[in-house]
This record gives sequence, C-alpha cells and structure tokens, in this order.
Amino acid sequence: MMKTLPLSFALTAIMASSAFAATSGSHYPIGGEGVMAGTPPPPGVHYRMYNTWYSADKLTDNNGDDTGLDVDIDAYVQLHRLVHVTDKKLFGANWAYNVIVPMVHEKFSSNALGIHDNTSFSLGDVVLEPLALFWYGEEFDACLGLAAIAPTGDYDAHDAASAGMGFWSGMLTLGGTYYMGDNRSWSASILTRTIYNGKQDDTNIRPGAEFAVEGGIGKQFALNDRWLARPGISYGASWQISDDSKDAPGVVADHHKESYSVGAELNLMYLPWHLQGNLRYATEFGAKNTSEGSSVVFTLTKSF
Repeated sequence: MMKTLPLSFALTAIMASSAFAATSGSHYPIGGEGVMAGTPPPPGVHYRMYNTWYSADKLTDNNGDDTGLDVDIDAYVQLHRLVHVTDKKLFGANWAYNVIVPMVHEKFSSNALGIHDNTSFSLGDVVLEPLALFWYGEEFDACLGLAAIAPTGDYDAHDAASAGMGFWSGMLTLGGTYYMGDNRSWSASILTRTIYNGKQDDTNIRPGAEFAVEGGIGKQFALNDRWLARPGISYGASWQISDDSKDAPGVVADHHKESYSVGAELNLMYLPWHLQGNLRYATEFGAKNTSEGSSVVFTLTKSF
C-alpha cells in the first residue's frame, strides 16, 4: 500500500490576508493538506508537485465581520518538493530531510484602497527541513519536523502581491495518523505546525507566532489490482497566538489572525508506477483579520 506524502510545510507564498497590513499573510495558510496529513512517506526518494488556486473577495476585521473593502484576491502557487527518507534511525524513527521551492503568481485589487497589484510567476520563500523523524506502526504513524523558511521571494511593503513575505520563519511540525478497519483502510489524521517569525524587511515588525492544525478522515479501497482510491473529508484551523511586535500604519499589534476551513478530496494511486494524484477543495469560514475565500489543490506524487 502506498502512503501519501504529508505537507509538513505548506503553501508558502499565498498572501491570504489583509494586504494593507504590514504583517499580512502567513508562511502556512491552511487548506493544503487533509486526509492522512500525518502519514509519513516510506523510506526512499519522493517528488511532489502541489498546484494551488486560491481566491477571495472578503477581508474580515477583528470581530470577524466583512470590512466591505471590495477586494479581489487571486493566487496560483506551484510547489516543488523533494523528500529523502533514509534508513538511518534516531529515537526509533527514520531520519528524513526535504526542500520545498514555491513559484507564485498573485493578483490583489481593491477599488476602495486604490490598489491594483500583480506579480509575475516568480520564486517565493523556500522551505528547508533538515530534520524530520518518521515513526511507522501497525495502527498509528507519527512525524516530527523542524524547518526554516527563508525570505527568498521578492518583498515590498507597498506591493500587496509580493511573492515573498519578507521575513524568516522557524516551524515545528508534529502529527500522526490513526488507522482502523481491515488493511488500515480507514484513517483519521492530525498535523500541527507552530510557527515563529523573524522581523519583516522594510517594516521592522516581527509578526506574531502562529499555530495551525489540519487533518481529515478517509476510506481507502482498491478499484482493481492496479488502482487505489481514497475519498475523504478534510479540516483546518489557524490561530495567531502572540502579538505582533508593535503597532504601525494598518497594523494593530494585538489583533490576531484566525481562520478555519473544511473540504473534500479524492486521492487516486496507480500502484505499478508508484504515482498518485490528489484533488482537494476547501472553503474558509470564521476568519478574523484576514481574508476569507476558497482553494483548489491538485498534487502529483512520484515515489522512487
């Protein structure tokens, strides 16, 4: 049985937040993973390409109400991820490392704000994960990772569609998947990220720390001796858990971002080629101090 490759570090460059705020956006917008999010890939080399389309026409305030600013946000992010899971053991887990290289195209417009910004398809902020630990069990798999997110994408505090965020981040990932039924056909997963941010270029503001959780419930079954299918339901939530370092124009330090999402997905695996594709739709709700929209994510994974 092939295992899905979790998105330990997610859609790095979607600026899904109020673009006039200096610390808008996040290095980890929710909605990128769902069913079997906490399942580590098996030993070997894995390549995965994520394609995410995000759109939103609503910005929310500190009470979760629509600001009425008549915004239009459209983003396409293509992530290229390479993972090597080794046979080396540490604390009973397989040691792994990986890199994620994002390419970003984003448009942001608001007649009320007089903003009409657009970025070409360009490099976003690269994710480097030198340490990941994967545990494999009969009923439960688990993963832990430490990563750095580098500000390699172009950033301009006056450009709402910048490809980069303008600051370094460190990220701790912890999660797992519990399996039920014959041949572990049912799964319930949870994957958490805790993100600590550095100071942002140009603004000299340190965005507050964040905590995100994603996961899903799914059922896997064989279509024939070559194909496996796994439909499921996904969820996500994200909270800013500490204040920004200071107030600034458009920024209130103790106004925290918050968002939730729910979605559905279908994963197909072609066993002879060790190839799988996953299509997910997720919609956001309950957002505060950020945008509220929807996303479509299509991923291709090739294991070697």
